[in-house]
Amino acid sequence: MENEVIEIKPKNMYMQICITQAICIAVILISIVVMKFFFENDFKKVQKWCGENIFVHTQVTANFDEETTREN
Repeated sequence: MENEVIEIKPKNMYMQICITQAICIAVILISIVVMKFFFENDFKKVQKWCGENIFVHTQVTANFDEETTREN
């Protein structure tokens, strides 16, 4: 009985991942356009929600004064 060595070659998944991402972006954009043209009231609600929750400006108020010491 002989032992067979099976070599597994890794697949290049770069193109499949890019295609999947492009399809997801296209679906999102198409759904936004459909909502904008056919469901205007709902689009305004979603637009207001995005403005309040997603596109909020972040303000950094912390003071980052670090002391630097040198050892001679």
